[in-house]
Amino acid sequence: MSKMNDPLQCGLCLKRHRDPRILTCFHSFCRECIEKLISSKKYKVSFPCPFCQTEIGIPKAGTKAYPENFYIRAMQASAAFSTISTCDTCDETKEESASSRCLECECNYCGACIARHFVSDTTKKHHVIELCKPEAKSITNLTHKTFCDKHKNEETTFYCMLCEIPVCKECVSKVSDHKGHRYKSIAEGAKEKRDTISPIIKSMHEYLPILREYLEEIKSSKKMLGDYAADSIKEIKARCQLLHDEIEKISKSLEEQVQKNEDKENERLDKHVQMIERLLKSLSYTTGSSEDIANLASDSEFVMICAKLQNRFKKINQEVPTSGLISCESSNFHPGDLQGKNLHEMIGYCDESDVKMPLLPIPWGLRMALTFEVTLVYSFKVSDAMDTIHAIAPVSEKEAWVCCGWGTNKMDLWTREGEKKKTATLPIQVDDICVKPNGEILVSSYDGKKIVKLDKDLKPSDFAQLNWYPGGMTFTKKKELLVCAVDSYVTTRSNSSRRMVIRIKEDGTVLDQIEDNGFNEVFCAPYRLYENMIGDICVTDREETNVRVTSLTMDGVIKQTYTGPKEMVTKKPFNPFGVVSDKYGHVIVADWSNHAVHILDISGQFIGFLLTEKNGIRGPNALALDKEGHLWVGDTKSTVWVFQYRRKADEHGSSNSTA
Repeated sequence: MSKMNDPLQCGLCLKRHRDPRILTCFHSFCRECIEKLISSKKYKVSFPCPFCQTEIGIPKAGTKAYPENFYIRAMQASAAFSTISTCDTCDETKEESASSRCLECECNYCGACIARHFVSDTTKKHHVIELCKPEAKSITNLTHKTFCDKHKNEETTFYCMLCEIPVCKECVSKVSDHKGHRYKSIAEGAKEKRDTISPIIKSMHEYLPILREYLEEIKSSKKMLGDYAADSIKEIKARCQLLHDEIEKISKSLEEQVQKNEDKENERLDKHVQMIERLLKSLSYTTGSSEDIANLASDSEFVMICAKLQNRFKKINQEVPTSGLISCESSNFHPGDLQGKNLHEMIGYCDESDVKMPLLPIPWGLRMALTFEVTLVYSFKVSDAMDTIHAIAPVSEKEAWVCCGWGTNKMDLWTREGEKKKTATLPIQVDDICVKPNGEILVSSYDGKKIVKLDKDLKPSDFAQLNWYPGGMTFTKKKELLVCAVDSYVTTRSNSSRRMVIRIKEDGTVLDQIEDNGFNEVFCAPYRLYENMIGDICVTDREETNVRVTSLTMDGVIKQTYTGPKEMVTKKPFNPFGVVSDKYGHVIVADWSNHAVHILDISGQFIGFLLTEKNGIRGPNALALDKEGHLWVGDTKSTVWVFQYRRKADEHGSSNSTA
């Protein structure tokens, strides 16, 4: 385990790689080690990868048909390459210093000799490493020219955007299979592919330490299980020493009972530990190998291999167990009463208690990297003071009303580039802002328990007078206004509290209210709400001891309740504020305490963190989606963040879909 991240060491022989070959699962081993494995197990058609258990087909030509891992060979050669290496082909009297080494020829070359090496038809496709300057402290560059399959002498210098393959200038300039296609330079294509793989590799780097920690916790729990068993046996023995030979028989029986239980649980734990160790080794190697390829591969090679890398990462979810271990049953000894009626009562008895197992970490980061692409478009501060942005209401693709600071009666119109266009000063405090389908602005306020409408000149007038304090608002597809409402500022509900969502017509007429499902009250302290793609209402409910996101029908029937991710332990308790839902049905929730934005699927299941503190956000509160699908986030530092996020295409989808 301590050497699993060493790319220069074979995972089978645990020695320096000799003739490393890369398998389809992107794990590499010595060719000789692979041959020994196939031969010893008498595999005929395929064999399981020792790391990830993926079935690897055996070529008819044997193990020599597996691709050579030139990335490992490059690192091996670079470790032995130095600034005093001399050219192997120049006259010795020239004492020409070598600057490159050919991996196929295993020779060092000076600048002039390597130039001739690349011109020769027999050696122009060889892999060559370049000696970096010592002060650069970077891995040696690997150069490998690739040539067009159709135009054999033409190097592939373009990238076909439709076919997603490297092509040569002849393919681009003349009539070919790529007629009418769009092209980029191979460097631009490779950068695009590297940008695709980079977040996936980054997510794995973040997941691996968590998986290692989980493994250590399992081992710690296993040790605790053994300690409990040992303590129980020790107590049993101490108690049994007070009695004579016949008591010893009972003692042995109890010891066997404890030992049998420990053996049973240990067997289960050992299997799980072995599986997690193998998984950790597999994922560590895959991540490291992919990173090496991304860093060392030529542009053409990387374009060709990127799709395979992505497919490999997609299969990782299948390797990760869907759940962790249930609690172990440990044996506890209870001394009996010395005045008991028989020996069994006098000695005591054993019962079982649970040893809690840690939660199995799920690679949500990888899942997010494979599914979504998130890009920060703009960010800007709306105030020099540190305050909370609690309302954002987009009015167009590029502008939104923003309210910053609880208790304020002002709100400003900002462009997403950070330019303030207008300021509206109202006779009431602003709680939430909503835009009607006709473009009119609505503002909810605790002052006077009413909703105010602003005309085009920002002049306020009463839109709806309510019996309760209004908060979050949203318009539905049926052009009805939904409003969170409560009877008091206190978030903790009492038996007499009234908490609801009010339905209001577009003209301000109150229709009805959703308060219970016919039997029980639905809400405790509703804060913000949004309608999802299937017409259900998603509400953040903020009672101090019962925070949650509730999805329910217009009839008040609760469909899902989300209280935070079950697959992992967050640093602080889930604390939802703003909520929106995109056109795919994803529910997006601001988690103020964990400085994160959660994304859920249509069934309310946690997919992952769309944004975290690493994106720069602190205490996200307000959320909004503009007409172009940009996600606006307001935090507790008076900052608005505008993100573009898209769902990556699946095998049959479009690559340009925007959330």
